[in-house]
Amino acid sequence: MSLVSSYSTLLDARMKKIFPVVQSEVTEEYLKIANKVSWGQYQYVMSGVTGLSMGQIIADGAIPGSDAPIQGYTKTFTQAIFTQRVRLSKMSYYFLFQSKNFAKIDADLKSQVLNLKDAVTHLRNYYLQALVKGGGAAGSTTVTFTPLNGFGGSVVADCSTADGVKYWSASHAREDGGANWSNVATGAFSFANLLTTKSLHSTKKDGRGLPLMSSLDTLVFVKDSAAHYLAQSILATLQSGKYPSATPGTTGTFVDANPIPAYKIETLSNYGGLGLVAADWLAFDSTKKNDNFGFQYVESKGLELSDLREDYVGNNDLIADATVYCQMGANDLRFWMGYVA
Repeated sequence: MSLVSSYSTLLDARMKKIFPVVQSEVTEEYLKIANKVSWGQYQYVMSGVTGLSMGQIIADGAIPGSDAPIQGYTKTFTQAIFTQRVRLSKMSYYFLFQSKNFAKIDADLKSQVLNLKDAVTHLRNYYLQALVKGGGAAGSTTVTFTPLNGFGGSVVADCSTADGVKYWSASHAREDGGANWSNVATGAFSFANLLTTKSLHSTKKDGRGLPLMSSLDTLVFVKDSAAHYLAQSILATLQSGKYPSATPGTTGTFVDANPIPAYKIETLSNYGGLGLVAADWLAFDSTKKNDNFGFQYVESKGLELSDLREDYVGNNDLIADATVYCQMGANDLRFWMGYVA
């Protein structure tokens, strides 16, 4: 799908003021929850391996049983082209930007309305949200991703972890064949559900059935949602050393001390569409946001902005492109919990 505008209204000689209908600032929000990996090849393959099981006690003269690490699950990230193109007719470009003393749009406004970098940043932000949402309770191991406004068509994106299960599930497999583990939070965000979710997280085991010894210290919300505001209020109460409840304790006649440490809050923009919604929330152990666990942003070629050039194959319109070679996904989310309805 392509769009070329005539700009007849903007080029009218009576036009006095042209203003940008764009966002104020675009940040790389996907890196708030994803670990960045720079990798110069088409595919990036991750495979896990467990440690040893718990040690053993034997009698004098007995021979101990032998153990060995177990090969884990494998995840492959295949690079895709994240891009955006702008196209303007030569005449439109001349009168909008180049005509001496009569150009309709100055350099500052031009940089805002023709910002290809922002367009590709929005794409990556929204894409990762669609993956997180697609692997939720109502989702599956894949999601059909379509950019907002429909440009470029749709692609099928993978939202499964290395064990082949969707992101948020109670059926994640353990490498040693032991009991499955869950990273599904208990319900809509509240202080009670946060405590329950942290307790459930503490029951998770590693690939040999040993405790993870992990703590959820970072919470993720849709920015300015009711859940985000509640989390901020609870955080302020925890930081004051108090229990965040209208009726603290068992009788409500005294004020308990804060039962858990304060946490960090990360927020993601409300894109709508395939993205996260106000009720969704995530929690993770920030010490495990690394090359081994969690969401990964694998990039083989960073942002490349082309110069404006004539499209000689077409009708000699002026075109420019922004391109990134990258892929996103998750290999192992055992250090995460999520309520993704």
